[in-house]
Formats: sequence, C-alpha cells, structure tokens
Amino acid sequence: MKTYLTNMIFCKKRLLLSLSIAFLSNLPVTFGIETPNNKNEMLSELIKLNDIELANALKTQWTDRNSVYYGAAFDGDSVVSPIQTSYLIENLMCSYVSPESKYYQSKEILHRMTLAASGLLNLQHDDGTIDLISTNFHSTPDLGFTIYPLALAYSMMLKNKQLNYGEFPSIMKQYLMKAGDALSVGGVHTPNHRWVISGALAWIDSFFPDPKFKARVDQWLAEKIDIDPDGQYHERSTAVYTPVTNRSLIDMAQKMGYENLYDDIRKNLDMTFYYVHANGEIVTESSNRQDKYRISNMSGYYLAYNYMALHDKDSRYSGMVKYIENNVPIQDLRYMLPYFLSDSSLFNSLPEPTPLPTSYHKYFKHSDIARIREGNVDMSVLTNNSTFFTYFKGQAALEAVRLSASFFGKGQFQSQKMEKEGDTYILSSTIYGPYYQPLPKEKIPADGEAWGQVPRTERKQSEVQTLITKIYITETDGKARIKVVVDGPKNLPVTLELGFRMGGTLRNVNKKQGIDNAWLMKNGEFATYQYASDTIKVEPAVSTHKWTQLRGALPKLPTESLYMTNYAPCEFEFTIE
Repeated sequence: MKTYLTNMIFCKKRLLLSLSIAFLSNLPVTFGIETPNNKNEMLSELIKLNDIELANALKTQWTDRNSVYYGAAFDGDSVVSPIQTSYLIENLMCSYVSPESKYYQSKEILHRMTLAASGLLNLQHDDGTIDLISTNFHSTPDLGFTIYPLALAYSMMLKNKQLNYGEFPSIMKQYLMKAGDALSVGGVHTPNHRWVISGALAWIDSFFPDPKFKARVDQWLAEKIDIDPDGQYHERSTAVYTPVTNRSLIDMAQKMGYENLYDDIRKNLDMTFYYVHANGEIVTESSNRQDKYRISNMSGYYLAYNYMALHDKDSRYSGMVKYIENNVPIQDLRYMLPYFLSDSSLFNSLPEPTPLPTSYHKYFKHSDIARIREGNVDMSVLTNNSTFFTYFKGQAALEAVRLSASFFGKGQFQSQKMEKEGDTYILSSTIYGPYYQPLPKEKIPADGEAWGQVPRTERKQSEVQTLITKIYITETDGKARIKVVVDGPKNLPVTLELGFRMGGTLRNVNKKQGIDNAWLMKNGEFATYQYASDTIKVEPAVSTHKWTQLRGALPKLPTESLYMTNYAPCEFEFTIE
C-alpha cells in the first residue's frame, strides 16, 4: 500500500530525495551498503557515493550553448528544474572541496558548477522567484527550497577559501541577493512553506546581513509554530515535511538566534521515538500529505537528532542517531554530506546513547493516533482516518484494516472519536441515511424547477436510517484483540478489509474471483500472512457473503487484501498476532 504514492514528477522527487533521501525509497530498510558507525568512515563513504552519483547528475545538465537553458539541469522528462540545478551545484561542490574525491579541485567540475550557477541565474525572474514547472510559477516557496543546497555549497566554499572558484562566488551572490528580496515579500501555500522561507532567509542573512530578512522571519514567527501538544506538526507529514520543518527551525535558531525554536524541535523529536515501526520504518499512516502510507525509513531525522544530541547533550537523541546508523543504508544518508563538509561540529562526540523504547502505550490525542509497541510488534490505532488499525510484526506488515457497509453510498467507516478505557481503545461513528419529503409550497421558487434551486436541507427528512459502529481494540503481550460491532438496518452488507503488504504470502484463504490480490477468509477458520521469516495470524473469521467492493466504499487497497464479511446487525471478534 505504501508504494503507490511514489510516482511523482521527477524534479519534485529529486528535491525530496535530497532533503531526506529515504523518503521515496521502496527498498527494505536494511538493504544497501551498511552505514559506518565512525563518522570519519561515513564521510569517506559519502564522498565516494557522491562521486559515483556525479556521473549521472552531470548528464542532466544542458551543455548545448544554443539552448535557452544552457547550464541548467533537467528532470527525467527533460523539463528544466531550478531545484535540480541547485542540487547539482551542491553535489559538484561536495566533490570539488573534498581531498578524498577524485574530482578534488577539478577544472572541469568548477566549469560545470559555474555553468550551472549561470543557468540557475538565467532561470530566476526579475522579481527573484523561480518556477516549479510542474505546478508553481513565480514561486517563493520553491525558491526557498533552492536556497538550502546553494547555501550549503556557498558555506563549503567559504570554509575552503584557499581553492579557486573563478566567477562562481559572484554569480551565486547575485542569485542569493535577488532571492533574499523575493523571500522577504513573497507568499506561501502550506504551513511548512513559512518555515522553509524563514530558514532560507536565515541562511542568506548569515552571508549578507540585512535587517529586512529578520523582519520577515519575525512576521512569520508571529503566527507561532504549528505544533500540537503531542509534538506533531499540522501536516503530520512524518516522512517528508516534518524533517524539512525541523531542519528549517534549526537554521533559524542557529543563524538568527531564535533559540526558543529548539523547544518545538525537542517536542517533535520526543514524540518521534514512538513513531518507529518494528521494522525500522517511520509511521506515515496518519499523515495529511502525499507521504501517507509511504514506505520510508528514519534517515530524514538523522540531521535533527544528531544536531540536538550535541546541542542538548541528550543520550536519548544519541540513541536515535545510532539506531539510524545501524538500520539505514548509507545511500539514504547522502544528504548529510554537505552538512558534514560545512559544519565540522557535527563530528563532535555524542553522549552515550540510550536505546529506543520498545515497550509502550502512547495515546497522542491531538494527533488522532495511539501507538503501541511490544518488542518486534507494533500497532497504530487511528481516528478520523479510513484506516483504523495497523499491525507490524518484524518485516510482516498489516498496513491497514478498514470497514465498510453498503449504507446509502457513505458507509466507509471513519471513526468520529476515540476513547481509552484501561488498555482498550474504542472507536465510534454514527451516520444517518434519510429520505426527503416534498418542499412546502412557500419554499418552491416561482421561476424554474425546485430540485436544482433549493438545497436539500430545506426538505423534511423521513424514514431516517441509522448506522452505529463501535470498534474495541485491546493489546496483550503483542496480540491485538479486535471487536467490531455494527448496528444498522437488517441485511446491510458489511465488509472488513485487512491489507497486507505486497510481496508476502497468505495461506488458508480462498481467492476472490475477478479481483487481483483479493482473498476471502474461511468462515470460523484462521489465516496467516508470511513475509520473510515473520508471520501474522488472524482468527477466527466471519464470512457470510463474497461481496468485497461495496457500493460507496473506497476502492480496494493496493495490497494483498483479505476479507471478512457479514450482514448487519453483526459483530466481528478476532485476534491478530
């Protein structure tokens, strides 16, 4: 299920990849070159990986002097991309200043870097903004995203002043100064854009101080950081925009002195300890953005945890740093190379690490999620979400459990509230299916027909049907006991869908004819799902009909979907272990 959101426009993918390299990865989190625990060794490996990547990155640069985009980089569809051009400059600078790189002080690399800077400057509008061709034009937020790789490149250059840079510094200064003017007045689309822009202004101000930069940041900060009491940012985008926001807040705190922002970063990092699946992935099922259900490891959090472990001398944060180093392939930490090369303090010794918590019940009331962990098993209970439960056991993943009923085209269950009684979480929902009476004479329009002109709310309701659903979820020693109670019209078809990650094997089930990757449980029996060496067992089943795609329900999940079925009023009571 978590793989279906990964087909994004290439230039946007490149951006998010560079911000937090594992965001778009569909590979198991243990795949790839092992990350060294020693940071000097890690730096050497990252430099080698960057050199390897450069060969392909340079192929994305326009080198035809007759092209209007001469020097700029293009995406997989040959569409020009200022953001990708910015990351090309960053990658080139990483190799150019690294003595271990085979491109160290390369004249060709300097030429291509200067060419890219000129190409980027040509893409900048007179007002200082740039375009994200796929969707945003004269975009201040996307301009902000270009500043981070450029600022890191500029910072690396300043740290290695003894090298020759030719015209590159003056070209970069022109771009950054025009960008500062635009970022000081431009608007945003989303909550995180405010902090992306503010962090970018903090970077520019560190190079070319100007009171208007801080004044603009003060304007955005006056709105206060959009973080709830649980420590979750408004967009709940754990795999993409949360790491982006943390990075931006660090830059504002570090470069402009807004040290109060460290409290918000701490709140988020403290919460994130409990958002780690047993297999090392970050919990994304409660996200409000495009990373919802996406497979993503913890690599995007390495920068913030490493920085705050050093800043606070916090052994818990050190523990997460070590956890990421031990569980994430080094390819997914490539974005850290420019940080290491521009800030040697990141190599300071960390406090003695504390292991991550692996036994807890955490109810994040404001974030609409409860997180449960017992060893290699973890669960999420969700409200205000069509998925109400997930269950991970090692590498075996039950990515979603959903309930639907053929109730007036609106029977997809989504709990309206969650309560906790002891160790039991109770999800509930009540919806109605009315019919409508003729309009009173005084409400019938004099001209034209009534149905299209008068809202249905003006009609008296009759024969109102009610669907009341309650779900009880209790965890004991890693086993989930789930009871679903559906009280609705007699003979109302009800279907329970359990979506297991593609790539595993379901056993003791019947194939649902006519639908790919769909299976029916056998009434009164159990079913198992195996992925690698881990197995999840579900029992006992209720199966009274074979209708799985109910009218008004959401489409089948992109998973190995296993179904139980019944007629209301009814109950499902089963365990998952």
